[in-house]
Amino acid sequence: MGTQRIAILFLGLALVIGGILFLRGKVAHTNTLRICTWSNYFPEESLRDFTDKTGIRVELTYISSNEELFAKLKAGATGFDIIQPSDYISSRLIALSMLAPIDPRLLPNLHHLDPYYFSLPYDPGLKYTVPFTFGTTGIAVNTSKVSVPEGQLSWSFLLDSPDAGHTSLLDDMREVFSAVLFFKGLSPNSRDLASLQNVKSDISKVRDRVLMFTSEPKPLLLKQELTVAHIFSVDAIQAHRENPDIKFFIPKEGGIIWTDNFAIPSTSTRIEQAHQFINFFLEPQNNLTVVEANLLATPNKSTRQLLPEALQKDPSMYPSQETLAKLKFLEDLGDALPRLSRMWTELKS
Repeated sequence: MGTQRIAILFLGLALVIGGILFLRGKVAHTNTLRICTWSNYFPEESLRDFTDKTGIRVELTYISSNEELFAKLKAGATGFDIIQPSDYISSRLIALSMLAPIDPRLLPNLHHLDPYYFSLPYDPGLKYTVPFTFGTTGIAVNTSKVSVPEGQLSWSFLLDSPDAGHTSLLDDMREVFSAVLFFKGLSPNSRDLASLQNVKSDISKVRDRVLMFTSEPKPLLLKQELTVAHIFSVDAIQAHRENPDIKFFIPKEGGIIWTDNFAIPSTSTRIEQAHQFINFFLEPQNNLTVVEANLLATPNKSTRQLLPEALQKDPSMYPSQETLAKLKFLEDLGDALPRLSRMWTELKS
């Protein structure tokens, strides 16, 4: 009888311990933020600091284009608590009621943003998004391998590259069409189907000459497999840090300016924790860690004041007013978008 009691006691104890471990696992699971972001945005150090301060773990999923992000959400992906859409995709997500409202009461660090970013066309007043970083799109050139003419480069330097066999275009539909539209003196947000069809024809000719489409040209530039690349400014600046011969140019015809934003999908069940994450990275010192690690241009005016003067005045990160006047945000193309998507699919097939 004593042996039976001991066995029952051990069985009960095992059930209690098992229950505790199960509950701990459930707590750990529910205390994890799932973030869909771009590569090279959050240093491990910053994520550890966030977890140490809040007890909230972070899991990252990476995207390579806004269209990929939109497709994931449209297909019913409901596991994300924070996403990082760019400007034009943000406006589409807002229109489709796919984003939860931002609660400024949960973001006491919001005042660190430059006032300019509260009146951007895709989300005036920041009702659904919070700008995290901004940048431009242009051309990176390894100047030790390819000669660059004096004066501002034209988009023709990319589209009719002097080293086409070592040249890449972004694997990004809107950016590639925009490059050609700028070169032709047209709006990057043109919805005119005849103009877009002509641009498609031009891109097909470029496609046959260049090495590849890629949205990750930086490692290939550093390995010198590419000498000319269609590139986002942040990647060009990072490449320049490792190889000063790699220089970034915004073409004279103009280019795209973009923001990548924090946003909370309407399907998230961790709204308050998501605001904690956003607020953490609005704090100037935390934001500074990210900016210095990855050379990101920040909309955070308080952080910018903490940067070394050389970075504050770096035109690759912070373009001059003259250059800014030539830059355009991408807009949602509405009914023209499906046709543009078909053209892109045909170009890539």
